[in-house]
Amino acid sequence: MRTRPLLITSLALALCAGLGASSVHADDLKPCTAKSFKLKQVEAACKTGGLAAAKKMMKVATKKAKAAGEDMKCKTCHTELKTFALTGPDTVASLKKWL
Repeated sequence: MRTRPLLITSLALALCAGLGASSVHADDLKPCTAKSFKLKQVEAACKTGGLAAAKKMMKVATKKAKAAGEDMKCKTCHTELKTFALTGPDTVASLKKWL
């Protein structure tokens, strides 16, 4: 029967493709670039999970703000998303209430 080898080959390829799909995102491996932190929650996220954990925390805070009717997005607090430079001194206070 020719269908059996074809079926086995198809299953093997599907398994290999599934393994490749669970690859690690590049941000999961990157540490945070900040050397000092104004908020302990951000520092803890960076130390335990790196850039991916910090981004996740910020996304949760952004969703909370939006749910409360505040128009908040990444560029609300950061002037540059590559370096994560802050927009101003009131940025920390704005974020603090959503963490």
